[in-house]
Amino acid sequence: MLKILYAISNNRNSAIQLHRFLEAMRGLPHLIKVAAYKNSYPPNLNIDWTLDCLQNMFRPDHISLDNDNFTTYFEQIKYYNPDLIISDMEYYSSEIASNLGITLWQCSSSLLNYAITNEYKYNLGVFKKYAFLMSRIPIHVQRMINMQDNSNCNYICSHFGDHTNPPPIKNNYEWIRPYFQLGKYSVPCQHNIVGAMLGSDKNLIKQLKKYPDTICFTDYDTEYYGNPIIKNLYNQKEYYCNVANCKLFMCNGQSSFLADAFYNGKYTITMGAQDLESITNIAVSEKLRLSSPILLENDSCNYESVIPILSNGHQFLHEKIMEL
Repeated sequence: MLKILYAISNNRNSAIQLHRFLEAMRGLPHLIKVAAYKNSYPPNLNIDWTLDCLQNMFRPDHISLDNDNFTTYFEQIKYYNPDLIISDMEYYSSEIASNLGITLWQCSSSLLNYAITNEYKYNLGVFKKYAFLMSRIPIHVQRMINMQDNSNCNYICSHFGDHTNPPPIKNNYEWIRPYFQLGKYSVPCQHNIVGAMLGSDKNLIKQLKKYPDTICFTDYDTEYYGNPIIKNLYNQKEYYCNVANCKLFMCNGQSSFLADAFYNGKYTITMGAQDLESITNIAVSEKLRLSSPILLENDSCNYESVIPILSNGHQFLHEKIMEL
């Protein structure tokens, strides 16, 4: 039996990836403990370590290991003595793995920004359009690169690896298949547009309101809009049924949502990217003709079809673990 620590970074897309990973590992003979931030763990899930206490309360973006709470966390991980630490680009847990000589895997959709070649990224045009987001603090960038260099494996958790023309990636990275389900044909699940969001995005809701018969799934308890009808994202059976039977899918460019649409053969409309990862996802998705963005409020949705062709070479994360 392997002892595993799964540590996720402070973003809500990581919560979806964690939730699906734990579902895939259910019943397998492994002990899994979880370290997460308050903002980024799935509901109704027990967390073994809450990582918010490691941050500077006045400057959450400031990372420092000179912290009594980090020392406590370090000693507790040392006592747990995991065989494997899986990090969704989580710095503190990765640092502990390196110091203790524990096998460390980075498995994250965020790795796409580091993994694709500079030429490919330049041709996407993201540097020109989003220079203010690309101008990241040098010490932060170097810290993230060092974290990857010190990892035994760097797995890009993205559906782009299953495309017939995937983005070129650097040698020290590998594609891994994100978790998804294929929804079954169902008349009650047939709707015009299905949207998905993390938190409450009034702009996405406003866009969905323009069209009849729309559904929106979210992880956030929000008010009832009438149209779209708001539903719980973590009701996975209903969610995938709606995605598989809709005419069009809409989201903000989060990796998990784009993957769900891709594997279920749905074209995606993207809007309102909120971070660098989503911006890169949207740019790559548009280049591969899997989606198109809404840039202006009056832009209309285009209906197209996507026929994904899966690569046979990529595995899910739990399949990699079973090989150990």
